[in-house]
Amino acid sequence: MKAIQITKNGGAEVLQYKEVQTPVPTEGQVLIKVHAAPVNFIDTILREGNMPPGMMPELPFIPGVEGTGIIEDANGTHLQKGDKVAFLGVIGSSVYAEYALVDANKLVVLNEDANLQEAAVLPVNYFTAYHMLKNVAKVEAGKTALIYAASGGVGTALIQIAKLLDLKIVALERRDEKVENALQMGADFAFNTSNENWMEQVKKAVGENGINYVFNPVAGDSIKNDLELIAPLGHIVVFGFLGGMGEFNLLQELMNNFSKAPSISFSELYATYFNNYPLVDSGLKELYQWLDEGKIKPVYESMPLNEAKAAHEKLEKGLVRGKLILTVD
Repeated sequence: MKAIQITKNGGAEVLQYKEVQTPVPTEGQVLIKVHAAPVNFIDTILREGNMPPGMMPELPFIPGVEGTGIIEDANGTHLQKGDKVAFLGVIGSSVYAEYALVDANKLVVLNEDANLQEAAVLPVNYFTAYHMLKNVAKVEAGKTALIYAASGGVGTALIQIAKLLDLKIVALERRDEKVENALQMGADFAFNTSNENWMEQVKKAVGENGINYVFNPVAGDSIKNDLELIAPLGHIVVFGFLGGMGEFNLLQELMNNFSKAPSISFSELYATYFNNYPLVDSGLKELYQWLDEGKIKPVYESMPLNEAKAAHEKLEKGLVRGKLILTVD
């Protein structure tokens, strides 16, 4: 089969489109003919070799952790050849390929008329957003959420699901065109954090301490801003550290805002995947029901599998709106 293989760690140039052996399912696995393989930031981190010890797959490996496709070999499981399926896999699931192996109990069977490109957007980005809103922050209708990177993959999912849950949305982005995009997607307010006065703009829009929930993939010093904006009993959910560790004293800032009694939670997809998979399974099934009902509309763009190098470069430059998926003929 054709696949993207990494034989050494490095930049996007190490992604090789080549012929490799088609995998053979073992007990409990099915063989899937891949239709869409989403590109995630974790793929770029794995490519560079920058995951923590014990989390890096052995070289050579095929990247990809989620996707959609059609079952080629049901391998004696309860599933059927020809079923359309979507899946969220573990690190090392080898999805940038014409075929992939997935555990039969980690699949969602889709409707016969499902759009496999649309469906591929949900497992990582939409479940991450769903989980943070419903399970971590346990949001209440009518309250206000601040969403960083609102035009990105998780950001677009957060906006759509937050609207379903009747939240007011304040979106943050770093480019004017992405600010405008967030408004078009349904954000009530959107601001460019490259402007020095963006926090004053937020306060003017929703009040001095008008933010009930923050969804933050940046962390670092940005939490200091979140604590200033947060309402009493507000909840900050951190799901990434794109801005690094930060230089301020978090404990000191928490003490400064102690009268608000804010909460800070951390959301990591695989912590839930490995320790409470039924929560993942139920969340994905509700998301696919919403997709069937037209309540959510994935935002994505696609490139062919053999352009994986260009896809990684585009993602790393911040030029992707929504999700970027690799399509497999």
